[in-house]
Amino acid sequence: MSESILLLRKELLQAIRDRRTVLLTVLFPLIFYPLLFGLMGSIAEREQARLADIVPRLALVGERGDSLVEGLLEDRRLRGFYFADKATALAEHDRRTIDVVLHLQRQEERGVMGYEVRLYADAGDATGQAAAARTREVLQDHFQGLVWQQMEGMGIDPAEVEPPFTLEVIDTGEEGAMMRVLAAQMLPYFLVLSILSGAMGFGAEITAGEKERGTISTLLSSRLSRTQIVLGKFLAVLAVALASTLVSAVGLLLGIRAFGAGVVGISPTAALWVFLLLLPLAMALAAVVLIVGSFARTQKEASAYLVPLLMVIVLVGISLMIGAADPQGVQLAIPLAGPLAAIQRGITGVLTYAEVGWALGSSGLLAAVLLAAAVRIFRSERVLFRM
Repeated sequence: MSESILLLRKELLQAIRDRRTVLLTVLFPLIFYPLLFGLMGSIAEREQARLADIVPRLALVGERGDSLVEGLLEDRRLRGFYFADKATALAEHDRRTIDVVLHLQRQEERGVMGYEVRLYADAGDATGQAAAARTREVLQDHFQGLVWQQMEGMGIDPAEVEPPFTLEVIDTGEEGAMMRVLAAQMLPYFLVLSILSGAMGFGAEITAGEKERGTISTLLSSRLSRTQIVLGKFLAVLAVALASTLVSAVGLLLGIRAFGAGVVGISPTAALWVFLLLLPLAMALAAVVLIVGSFARTQKEASAYLVPLLMVIVLVGISLMIGAADPQGVQLAIPLAGPLAAIQRGITGVLTYAEVGWALGSSGLLAAVLLAAAVRIFRSERVLFRM
């Protein structure tokens, strides 16, 4: 074990001397995440303010002279344009000169208030959706005005029939609850990406990179056993990956705060669960990097082999972020997805001890199997020196 620690120190000193490793592991996350989320927050605020003040460009199709049609055309909350036929209005909407198209058809058989209303808007356009929502509000006000006119005509005071109750919505969540939800959605995904990104470059450098430089032969001819070499390199990759993850977590939380969500309310207990769940997962990913780096001929080839794993992490992370997948209970034993979901549940405070056991057990077992595979590769001259 002492020999492996010596190799660990040697590899870490090499990493510290490499400015690129220090930049990507320490400085980049602390600068990138706050800038990213600060920019996202600024853009979101400006877009929200723009949509809140929008005056929809409304194409109105209906009978000219109708009280509802004329009322909507004169309403200053809308920029109404009258069209005699729907096809022309929809053509203008397709050219983006109109935000929404409102088609009103009078239906006399349904009484004074008889109308068939159709609202056309682009569901994929934020401006169109905001314009449609504003148009619905205005249209509702006009219909309500028509109802009041009918009631007054019948001698009924509209104020007498208004519902005699008030509705107040009270937030019962603890302070920082929204922040915990946001952190639970984003932290696991970005932390695992940080583990892999921290391990990829350094791991490929001390495996495939040594093959390219020809220094792997010198190391293998030393008094260290193959198991000690693998263990030393594994611990070095794991240390760099965890350091990258810690710094990324700090940068991510600073970035979320810059987004305007306030101070994160993650308890020390939740932070401990996150670390415990990340550790065996980081061990498994570090072992994967060692295996790929040992198998690859060059450092560039090793990086290329690791891209599919990166894509899998992106896919699983996004699925968990958007709620497409929600593993619970024994499902947390699923590699990668289970520990990520367990971290989410740990941050929000709903993680059970049984779920911790499933997530830790699966990740720990996977890490042990992969580490044994890495040792086996290092013992194979045919694989290690393949050209």
